[in-house]
Amino acid sequence: MSTESREERILVIRFSSLGDILLAAPALRALRARFPDAHIDLLVAREYADAAALLRGPNRVLTFDRAAGWGGLWKLRGDLARRYTILVDLQNSFRSAFLRTTALPTVWVKARRYRLRRWLLIRFKWNRYGAIPPVPLRYLKALEPLGVADDGRGLDLFLPDDAAASASALTGEKPAESERQIVLCPGARHATKRWPPERWISLGGLLRAEDYRMVVVGSAGERDVVTFVAAGIEGALAVSGHTIREVAALFRRSAAVISNDSGLMHLAAGLDKPVVALFGPTVPEFGFYPFRARSVVLEHALNCRPCSAMGTENCPKQHFRCMLDTHSPQVLQALHNLLKENGASHP
Repeated sequence: MSTESREERILVIRFSSLGDILLAAPALRALRARFPDAHIDLLVAREYADAAALLRGPNRVLTFDRAAGWGGLWKLRGDLARRYTILVDLQNSFRSAFLRTTALPTVWVKARRYRLRRWLLIRFKWNRYGAIPPVPLRYLKALEPLGVADDGRGLDLFLPDDAAASASALTGEKPAESERQIVLCPGARHATKRWPPERWISLGGLLRAEDYRMVVVGSAGERDVVTFVAAGIEGALAVSGHTIREVAALFRRSAAVISNDSGLMHLAAGLDKPVVALFGPTVPEFGFYPFRARSVVLEHALNCRPCSAMGTENCPKQHFRCMLDTHSPQVLQALHNLLKENGASHP
């Protein structure tokens, strides 16, 4: 770019979802490194403002109410028009395309979605991806024309020091107890990405026998499954419907996180917590595995995978083997191996 960075006003668009916003962290951090004096705004859907606050780089988080429809989008376009020299579209959707082409920035760039390759892999099991760049690297690739470079770090989310009080308020645990605390995340947006609740309860029993304390965590919409799983595990605590900052503080005070393929998995990875991730219908080519994290991914090589891009409400084959072939002892062993690799002890 020929213009000095102190003159730049930059807008980054990533409306949703939780995981995708967190995976934008390396791109935003690298953008700030390239333009240290620029004003950078990050535009997200209103419900993800708390998550966006965990990212390093933006000066300000702007929000958009998706329920406002076309009228709201048109008004937003008017608010943003001619205010930015650079627009970075990491969403690459109809809404974001409308904004990047009508807000009249000097320069705009967009991330690739690989829609055709994804469709071919799902529909015909034809893999045309070649190399498998994780989503954060796809975002960084979009920024290459701006002279932005990967710094080689993980998500590296920002959590203020005073956030520790949030964890204590949720669980009441003492700092010394955190090394024996495991967080279980049984939720996910779509049913085929959820390990069955009974399996979580079985795992909880195994962990309880090893004197681990468990906290079962989920969103407000996942309250039922969180409550059900916690009730089935002696001494487990149910935590649902809290802010992402509060959940992040809880993760920070725990020894490890066990999670389905969900936004909370990326939150744990971004806080540098050991993560055991349970994957079902989706595959590495989609780019959503824990990024540069201390992690173990449990999955099964089935010829029906992937059956969808984001999960569905029912297994198309009706056997659900991608999740049911994962058993509690396997998850426990993966946790043992992960903690051992990271210098933690277990019974």
